[in-house]
Amino acid sequence: MLSAYRPGSPATPFEAYCINGLAYFLGRGHRMLSALFGQAAGVYGEPVAIVEVQPRIADVGIADLLLTFEGGQHALVEVQVETGPDESLLPALVQAGRSWNPPAGLVLLGIDGAAAPEWTPITWFEVIEALQDDPEPMAQQFTSFVLNDILGLGDVPLEAALATNRLYALGGAAVRRKFGSRARYLNSASRPMNGRYRYLGTTFSTGGDLAYWVGLVNEGLPLSEHYHLMLATKDTPLSDRADQPRATGDWKAWNHWTGLGRVVRPITAADYDRLLSRMRT
Repeated sequence: MLSAYRPGSPATPFEAYCINGLAYFLGRGHRMLSALFGQAAGVYGEPVAIVEVQPRIADVGIADLLLTFEGGQHALVEVQVETGPDESLLPALVQAGRSWNPPAGLVLLGIDGAAAPEWTPITWFEVIEALQDDPEPMAQQFTSFVLNDILGLGDVPLEAALATNRLYALGGAAVRRKFGSRARYLNSASRPMNGRYRYLGTTFSTGGDLAYWVGLVNEGLPLSEHYHLMLATKDTPLSDRADQPRATGDWKAWNHWTGLGRVVRPITAADYDRLLSRMRT
């Protein structure tokens, strides 16, 4: 179930994994998590009876989750794992959900507690609170996954940075701390070659164009096992300027670079904060 992914869904494979993780606990009748989603949907004291993952909603498209409570009330759930996602499908889902009898509750699970009109927001921190006292190993594992791979709150060893979502989550969290919870950012990575990358990290904006990038850059060409943690900008000068690395030689528009040197220990939030403090914005 955790590896399910439906082609045609607007969700990325990583989002689909997160959706299926939630569905696992809701489908098993997790009391606190069911209550969290039930209250957001306007349903109180009823367990979740049916959990549908990425169902097709009439001719509108594919939703993330459809919950049916014991009394027959439905809830459409939109799951977001970063800020600034594509929300073009939401108005159509609202229209579809409101046409049911009784109308479906509309729940938006996200990072910052913001929600589109007519949707009730809940956050991943609330999901953690619902699961954290559950002694089941799967609940503890999923809690750790949310903290590290979605919220970016843990240190990231180099091996995990290259093989999981944790570096992206760490970068997104750093951008939100520095520039606000609705800052725009995108995951950016080169095509891997034998498990090695020229670069991987986060492209972001401070209010205008996506003109900033922070993350890992391979130390050399041909690609080696060593990486440097670096910050680059297109037009804004940086403190402690460094030369552009060879592995990004095709980044012609990126004129300013700085870095913290070779990664030899886990990457931390403080490392990202140090780099972002070198920006002159």
